[in-house]
Amino acid sequence: MNQTRADVIVIGAGISGLTCARTLMDQGLDVLVLEADRRIGGRIKSDTVDGFVLDHGFQVLQTAYPEARRQLDFKALALSPFWPGVAVRRGRNQYRLSDPIRRPKDVWQTLTAPVGTVADRLRMVRLFAGNRRLGLDGIFSGPEASGYQFLERYGFSGAMIDRFFRPFFAGACLDPEIRASSRVFRYLFSIFAAGDAALPARGMGAIPQQIARPIPEHKIRLNTRVAFLAADGVTLASGEPLHSRAVVVATEGPEAARLLGASGRARASVGEHCLYFAAEEPPVSRPVLMLNGHKGQLINNIAVPSLTSPGYSASGEALIAVVVLGQPDPGGLETGVRKELGDWFGAAPNTWRHIKTFHIPHALPDQSPPMGPAQARPVRKGVYVCGEHQSIPGIQWALVSGRHTAEQLIRDFGISTRSKEAPHEP
Repeated sequence: MNQTRADVIVIGAGISGLTCARTLMDQGLDVLVLEADRRIGGRIKSDTVDGFVLDHGFQVLQTAYPEARRQLDFKALALSPFWPGVAVRRGRNQYRLSDPIRRPKDVWQTLTAPVGTVADRLRMVRLFAGNRRLGLDGIFSGPEASGYQFLERYGFSGAMIDRFFRPFFAGACLDPEIRASSRVFRYLFSIFAAGDAALPARGMGAIPQQIARPIPEHKIRLNTRVAFLAADGVTLASGEPLHSRAVVVATEGPEAARLLGASGRARASVGEHCLYFAAEEPPVSRPVLMLNGHKGQLINNIAVPSLTSPGYSASGEALIAVVVLGQPDPGGLETGVRKELGDWFGAAPNTWRHIKTFHIPHALPDQSPPMGPAQARPVRKGVYVCGEHQSIPGIQWALVSGRHTAEQLIRDFGISTRSKEAPHEP
């Protein structure tokens, strides 16, 4: 028999909602998680198709995220890192750029890559150092502009902005025009420089599975859509009422706005398509993230997950992920992508086998100014909101938002806690 009453109802079983629920349960609260989908994870899911692990959209876990280090067991995830840098494509050539502080042996390769000027590289070193010196508080208390305006004012050349920062930001924030806040840009750039982009051995879907492990199975109701919030809980699409002292809305932004009505503020969403291909041989020899340095093309970035984490391919074939931003015509998408892949790698992509294409319409929230760290507070009596759409995109802020919301709710309930100290959140 389904539970009809709880201390707290959490709507949404993505990593933010699961983190919130787990934190509340750790303090003895009775929590019920409602998920409209047939499985947990939100946007972080993985399928197994023909022996390949396919994440729902190309995603990585940044090992420098302090909340990820706090909440997740990296050893159990069996993380494998990408090469610490990126490869920027110009014509048929790819030029590798890395952080000269972390990779001093790659200084010459980075300085001589035809992706900007030597002065641009020196400015990049200064930007790395400045971000580290400022930390989170300094970045978010400083002046704010669009990322593009910040880069221009910092003195970077147009070639460096177009050939490196534009594809970098398109990959990190799905924002090729760099409209997002300069605060978001500086924070993400410092995170990419401080740690590794990595993949779990069993796919990104292993992350929400790990978070949910302590939550009893009967406390998560799948295939359960909430129609509206009620005065003392929620009413399901089936018409069933569920009662609680508080409700946490942990859905993606558009759904949160629907549920909250006048109390909700939904940022616009940006979408992507991710096409997966199988090949007898990988198109590159290193597990590197490849960015497209050319504007106005379909392909934004390419990666070979099986080079990074061999568990992504049971057969030993190469698994290739190709990311396309925006909302292109799906009818001609594969044809257009294959044509551009020929410009990257010659005739080899003609033999690649298309496995599956994922369309993620709400891949990330828009990050235009103004932007600051999420504030955990009720939007109205007994109703709370968490999720990355409240702040910076990414796993770090989804986890932080879930924990902060739970801690605020616990304080509002008047429960005394003794939680372990969180690390500094850069």
